[in-house]
Amino acid sequence: MSTTKPEVVFVNNLSAWGFLNGVLNFAFSTAQFLPEEVWDEEENKNVTKVTTSEVITVNLRMDLFAAQQLRDALDSIIEANTKPKVTN
Repeated sequence: MSTTKPEVVFVNNLSAWGFLNGVLNFAFSTAQFLPEEVWDEEENKNVTKVTTSEVITVNLRMDLFAAQQLRDALDSIIEANTKPKVTN
């Protein structure tokens, strides 16, 4: 398999998903933290407030076979990292 250097994007949320004509569609979003100047009535001056917004950063498309492979990989990773180990 040849590879190219893909862009790496961190995502916080699966915002939307669907299935059409044999293709699974996923839209992932990332939280952005933005400073905003607002008037503070109590302090009687402008203060900086941080607001957050979700922005779609990745659209992922795949067929059912790739989705099954992804599901199996996610199941394995999640199980290995979330279930407590039993010791006797």
